[in-house]
This record gives sequence, structure tokens and C-alpha cells, in this order.
Amino acid sequence: MLKIIVLILTLFIFLNAKETRVEIGQRAYIEVKELGLSYLARIDSGARITSLHALNIKLEGKASFLYVKKPLQKVKTRRIKIKNESYKLNIGKIISFDTINELGKKVRIKARVINVAQVRNAQGVEYRYIIRLGFRYKNILKYNEVNLRDRSHMMYKLLIGRNWLNNDFIIKTDLNVKRRY
Repeated sequence: MLKIIVLILTLFIFLNAKETRVEIGQRAYIEVKELGLSYLARIDSGARITSLHALNIKLEGKASFLYVKKPLQKVKTRRIKIKNESYKLNIGKIISFDTINELGKKVRIKARVINVAQVRNAQGVEYRYIIRLGFRYKNILKYNEVNLRDRSHMMYKLLIGRNWLNNDFIIKTDLNVKRRY
């Protein structure tokens, strides 16, 4: 009897959770609230954090440590030589940068650096500034961390990672993108 009750409760929870998630395709138009700009974004469940195209990055003023989440941890390895470790000293500072969507619309924005991400890729290890922005898809607005990177040579100027998708979306590979400009 207890097994049946547990099974029914589990099924009930699963069915309710599925209904509350919004379907999103591999590509979608996402609006960045602070910019008033929409991007054709790549939805990437393999990326941990969202990444936004940023050019002409400039830091301003002294750091204010009210917004620091956690300090960057050093990598303890002999093989990887870490460059630009001084990035973590800029946590709390105001950063300004330009961003351009795939249609060439350009906006300059200022935000506070809340953390620094250490990213490993084919070129080695790099540091990226992390800020907090609001992203809207349909009627869902979520504020999340986003790292800043020059994505000029990439097709998608906004890459949506798991930190934004978490608990609210189901990726459907057969959904077509609808234009939202």
C-alpha cells in the first residue's frame, strides 16, 4: 500500500513539474532587459553559464565589495599556466562595454562585476568578468549571471547556459525560431 501511495505521489509531482516548464528550441530570440535589445541566442545545455558578446570593455573606479559572491579559487596544477589572474582584483568595480546583436544593433552598458569565471577552452585558460542581467523569453524574465566575451567570430552573440534554463525550460530540438523584432 505504501509503495502505491509513493508511486502516485511521484507521478503527480512529475506531471505537475512538466506542465510548469516552457518549451524552448535550440535557438530562440531572447531579450536582454537592461539593453532593450533582442538576440538570436543559441540554447546550450552543455554551457554552465550564459555568455554575452562584449567589446571595448573598460573598468571604472574602485571595487565595492558589497556585491562579491565568492572569491575566485586558484587552480593547483603544473600543466596550466594561468594568465590575467589580476582580473579577480576587479570584482566589485563598474564595467562598461559595447554589445552588438546579429542585426548590428549596438548598445553600451554599465554594470557591476560580481565575479570572475575561469574558463578552459581549446586555447587554454582565460578569465571572464561576470555581471548580472535580466533575460526575457516569452513571459519569463529571469536575472542571472552572464560572462562577457568577444563573440565577434561566432554566429550567436548570446549563448544561453544552464544557469538560466534551470527548472523553467525544456529544450525541444524540433521547435522553429519565430522572429521577434
